[in-house]
Amino acid sequence: MLRSTFLGFKTATSALTVSQNQMDIVGQNISNVNTKGYTRQRVDINSVSFRTNNLKYGLTGVVIGQGVEATGVSQYRDSFLDLRYRTESSKVGSQEVQLSTLSDLEAVFDEITTDGLDAQFSDLLEQLHSLTSSPSDPVLEGVVRTSAEMLTQMFNNYSSQIQTIKDQQQTYLKDGAIEKVNQLLDNIAELNSQIKADNISGNPALELNDKRNMLIDELSSYLDIETEVVPLDIGAGRKIDELVIKLKLSDNSMVNIVDRDKYAEFSSELDGTSDDVKVELAKNIDDDYTNTNLTDLIDKGQIGGYIKFINGKGDFTDKTDVDSQTKGIQYYQKMLDTVANKFATEMNELNISTNADGTITGYLFAARNDSGTDDYTGFTAKNLKISDNWADSTNSYIKNTTVITSGDNTGATDNILRMIAKFQEKMDFATGGNPTDKVLFKGSFQEFLSFTTTRLNLQVSDVETSYETYSETQFQIEYSRNSLSSVDLNEEGVNLLTYSKSYNAAARLMTTIDEMLDTLINQMAR
Repeated sequence: MLRSTFLGFKTATSALTVSQNQMDIVGQNISNVNTKGYTRQRVDINSVSFRTNNLKYGLTGVVIGQGVEATGVSQYRDSFLDLRYRTESSKVGSQEVQLSTLSDLEAVFDEITTDGLDAQFSDLLEQLHSLTSSPSDPVLEGVVRTSAEMLTQMFNNYSSQIQTIKDQQQTYLKDGAIEKVNQLLDNIAELNSQIKADNISGNPALELNDKRNMLIDELSSYLDIETEVVPLDIGAGRKIDELVIKLKLSDNSMVNIVDRDKYAEFSSELDGTSDDVKVELAKNIDDDYTNTNLTDLIDKGQIGGYIKFINGKGDFTDKTDVDSQTKGIQYYQKMLDTVANKFATEMNELNISTNADGTITGYLFAARNDSGTDDYTGFTAKNLKISDNWADSTNSYIKNTTVITSGDNTGATDNILRMIAKFQEKMDFATGGNPTDKVLFKGSFQEFLSFTTTRLNLQVSDVETSYETYSETQFQIEYSRNSLSSVDLNEEGVNLLTYSKSYNAAARLMTTIDEMLDTLINQMAR
């Protein structure tokens, strides 16, 4: 096949153009080496072949291509690495929230750096021992009463601190995490619209893609998400990609939370019938998904971590309840209530007496109620107090003996010794007051308290281990992503030399072709 006389110029020109484009991209990459979220770009090139599909007869001789062409600009990005990174990010987010909140709770139950409930139980036991030396001495009993009152106040203080942590986490969830998620979804949907408009006009909008990917990465720390690219035919044989983000739920279903330029909105409120927090879809954009209450279905990300911590009840709810799978703040609050109720009930039983008229007196502990009177059932760490009758008593109130004789009983100590023995007695601590309720632990008051603290410490250790494991995995994936997508000045420097040489070679090719044609046209006739 006889090539066109000036076809060599076209080949050389295409090489010059593509080499210039490649050097321009190198400049763009180098200038953005410190730009957060920037993804390294490249020129997509193709060899230009000679098209023969419309020729009537076949070709003879050597068929040579017609140079090179730049078909566009793309990014060094791996969607599989993005998926893995975002999956790990949701796990890290959940464990990070739980670790932070459980550590706050651990500080409340700290018996090492501060004297807490265990030390106060020991003090009350010591004062009861002292009372046995003079059981009818109102001064010694006053010391016992003061120690008991300090114990109830410590229970109250523990409960108040736990409630403060719970309220704080509910605020962080509602006004922090939920608001941030809604903002991210809004911004991603807006970027989808801008990217679509630019793509239709022929602009790849790579910088906008970088911004969107940064937002998606951030969103993945709050929710377990997956992205889907949907092609859109815009005519003239052209297609562009549109983005859909799906929320992955624990029942393996998915719900769209960003669908092109539409986005969902979340809300968080306290459940009016319980102490649980609810997370719902305030605005649902997925017509195929009708369940708006996602509380039990979000198990990853920071939002999943908050839900587990605030709603987790562990053994204090039915095994079929999703909240039984996690020991959160409600679990530890109920554990504290269990020991408070057991202690008050057992001590009252040892001191009460039934009068001839059927009335019962001698209650040592009471439950504080809204009306200002004492209740003697339903003890919790929050409402526990010494009874008004004991607090107002100026004489001996603690029953020192259950053996009534005609002589002087003021020196008897058998009932006080029973109270002392109760501190060492192995008792069943159950989830409720019914015989069929699950037994949590068998031991003394202080042993149950130690059991609770130890369980919390072990849970914190487990969560910390999981957090470190997931964080290390995420770091390794991020390192792999950065190795592919981040700008490396050394590599860009090599590329700059390569493309510069390519450009010079193309220029030399054009000069050589010009000299050949000059010889052919101007000198052969001589």
